Amino acid sequence: MSSLSPAVAASSVSTTPQNTINIGMIGLGTVGTGTVKLIQRQSHLALKAIAVRDAGKDRGINGLDTSIVTTDSMSVATHPDIHILIEVAGGIDEAKALIEAALNAGKHVVTANKALIAQHGPELFALAKVNKVAILFEAAVAGGIPILMPLKMCLAANKIQEIAGILNGTTNYMLTRMMKDGWTYQDALDKAQALGYAEADPTSDVEGVDAAYKIAILTGLATNQWVNVDDMTIEGITKITPQDIDYAKRFGFAIRLVALARLEGDKPDVRVHPMLVSGDHPLATVDNEYNAIWVKGDAVGDAMFYGKGAGELPTASSVMGDVLALASDLKAGNVHVAVAMEVALQGASAVHPIGETMNRYYIRLTTSDEPGVLAKLGDAFGVEQVSLESFLQLPSDKSKGEASLMIVTHEAQEAKVQRALAQIGKMPATRDVACVLRVL
Repeated sequence: MSSLSPAVAASSVSTTPQNTINIGMIGLGTVGTGTVKLIQRQSHLALKAIAVRDAGKDRGINGLDTSIVTTDSMSVATHPDIHILIEVAGGIDEAKALIEAALNAGKHVVTANKALIAQHGPELFALAKVNKVAILFEAAVAGGIPILMPLKMCLAANKIQEIAGILNGTTNYMLTRMMKDGWTYQDALDKAQALGYAEADPTSDVEGVDAAYKIAILTGLATNQWVNVDDMTIEGITKITPQDIDYAKRFGFAIRLVALARLEGDKPDVRVHPMLVSGDHPLATVDNEYNAIWVKGDAVGDAMFYGKGAGELPTASSVMGDVLALASDLKAGNVHVAVAMEVALQGASAVHPIGETMNRYYIRLTTSDEPGVLAKLGDAFGVEQVSLESFLQLPSDKSKGEASLMIVTHEAQEAKVQRALAQIGKMPATRDVACVLRVL
């Protein structure tokens, strides 16, 4: 069996054994810096060229030969002496062009670029196959946590039924601090940015896009069906309040941004949104910047993968796992060509419509504090056959004539819940349908 990850070894090509493996790199930011530090530990790896935007910037890397640093990315991608190209610059269009050039030039590629793989993976896998080289991307999902190789190889005998993951460290840090310290969303974001967990523009993280790319990749590897991120339901954490977190705790839940893939049935149910997670579920105790992926397989049962989902050395660790796997085969002169998903090359799979999904729901309402409101709410849910599991009325705000109500439903169809809420929103007594969250 090939040591390559996360793909299946489809065929092999004999080559001349290599004693020293030459490495090129595009990008020398946080992950690139960590990767260089780990490369320097390996006597059989040699950095030949590194492409950066600012060649004069001090990277703080001891022993780095600055003569190999260039601003000409294409010259690195097609460098005649390079065996493996590492792409850790990010972005989509430029990175895609550079990786395509490297694959066409017969270079193996290791990338941490989740957006690129999620959007253009099948095209790149096909190009790699044509050129009898590999493109590996363990670091594209969950930073330092090894998940892609275990999913595609170690769990290959399983039919994967469900994946639920906390795949974004920024939002998990924010929700943890909101839960434990009572911070507002803005307080948590400001602190996350000060600590370097959140970018100056945090949109991709807080709106759930980053996690969506990652669950799309996991779904493709688990099912051999590539899903289009644009077809997924993606909701972020920007509307979560300390009040919701406090109320959820009263019911025994933690709020987490969950990337979910339910993989049984004709179409995968793949989505990202905040969820109430029961206190006895393993994801409920994943705090701060840590990530975790819970996998359910028909043979293995439940499996949990946990660790740091971002950072210089954790992510570089995953990059180097792919590099060293390729280097081992190159040194042996028998390179196994990694073909990730043959089925993925035939087109994307349709995603199960969110309206047809079945979930439990947490709902927070603000209504007029008057007799008969509860009966009218019950009637609206009853018409849509939405059964209520738990109900809590909090102390009324007499000065405003308002009451805050919390409801947790039994499992119900999304479309029916939304129709009931639409009717409730039209009631004269309803001041606000303040929060609706699904329950894992």
